[in-house]
Amino acid sequence: MSARNLTLLLLGTLLVLASCKRETGEVVARAYDKYLYKSDLAGLVIEGTSPEDSAIVVQNYINQWVQQMVVLEKAKRNITKTFDLELQNYKNSLITYEYESLIVAQMLDTNVADSEIEEYYSTNTETFVLRSNIVKVHYVKIDKNAPQLPKLQKLITQRSLSEKELMEVERLSAVYGEAFSFSNDYWITTSQLQSIAPVEIANEEEFIRNTKIISQTDNQYAYFVRILDHKMVNQIAPIDFVRTSIRSIILNRRKMDIIKNMQRDLLKKATEKGEIEIH
Repeated sequence: MSARNLTLLLLGTLLVLASCKRETGEVVARAYDKYLYKSDLAGLVIEGTSPEDSAIVVQNYINQWVQQMVVLEKAKRNITKTFDLELQNYKNSLITYEYESLIVAQMLDTNVADSEIEEYYSTNTETFVLRSNIVKVHYVKIDKNAPQLPKLQKLITQRSLSEKELMEVERLSAVYGEAFSFSNDYWITTSQLQSIAPVEIANEEEFIRNTKIISQTDNQYAYFVRILDHKMVNQIAPIDFVRTSIRSIILNRRKMDIIKNMQRDLLKKATEKGEIEIH
């Protein structure tokens, strides 16, 4: 049985159970011998939703319920197979997943040291080949009418900045900027670059290799970007670009280790107590 069909079956079963869980209350829909009650709609609409949108949400839910009941009834009349085993396996999987999640939440150390990230990066460098071009940037988005815009523009569009000048750019950006970053490990793809500044890129490789300063404006904002470095497709990604991914990999490994150790310990204890037998 496909995952999609099993999901539909389980959804139908849950809807049936929901419709059968009480015999009194205001009925909002009926399909054969199944009833949908007003109380089943509790919590369906998010607080603050307009009356018109609320009515649409509720009506869509009711229509979906009725449609599901009709399909389910037709299926019951034409399919004789029972799904007790599939439902039990699904229930067992849910219970196991919830318990594993509980154990992981209790035991997982989410602190990942830089040294651990660097070690993983150095031993798995070949897995971090870039699939897209990336650039390291400083940038600021600022209102066109900001009082210090000319000063900021003059500073940030220089070919190089002294430490003192960079501090002044950061100060002005913090006071007047709508968005900015002056981190020295801020790597982004060219598509992300276009999301922070309205720049057109005809030839991506040529643009990256030849562009150092971007200065653009629209009806409301001015955008300034300094491209500090770049890496091209098929080069190894710098560690700062993949740092978050490495951290996720390390945490996922820890989760798997916690689950494996838990399974091993439970099996050992059950065996010692004679609670399991393999014939």
